[in-house]
Amino acid sequence: MSGARVELEFDNAAVLTAVRGALAELADPRPMLLDIGEALVNSTRDRFSAQRGPDGQTWKSLSPRYLATKSPNPGKILQRRGDLVRQIFPQVEGATLLVGTDRVYGAVHQFGALKGAFGKTRRGAPIPWGDIAARPFLGISDDDAAEIIAIARDHLQARLQG
Repeated sequence: MSGARVELEFDNAAVLTAVRGALAELADPRPMLLDIGEALVNSTRDRFSAQRGPDGQTWKSLSPRYLATKSPNPGKILQRRGDLVRQIFPQVEGATLLVGTDRVYGAVHQFGALKGAFGKTRRGAPIPWGDIAARPFLGISDDDAAEIIAIARDHLQARLQG
């Protein structure tokens, strides 16, 4: 196996404790990842209020035809009953953080779908019955990236300070 190896030897107990703490944080990143996940969930939920994607782009307006059938929350995109926004969660698996939803229709809203992309009903109607514009709500904005760095820095500093 190719690679590099670094060995550190310290006589100073405080330095040794700090380095061990930082290494422990890196060995078990779960607490840090959970904090990052919580921040990303909050940011994602804020996008529903702002009706903007992580890139800052405003979501495409609802079609007049759909607006005529939509209630409650007629003025809010992706918020008929608020189920999707309430079903965004972080999940940590080892050193991996996932933020998303278990709602199948979440992928349709994130990426969009063309009329008939999922087949037809028994009566031959297309599923979905019309094109659905992509309205990305998941992702990392510039502000999210800065927050992730701040959280990681805070976790490492806390370990370094003992």
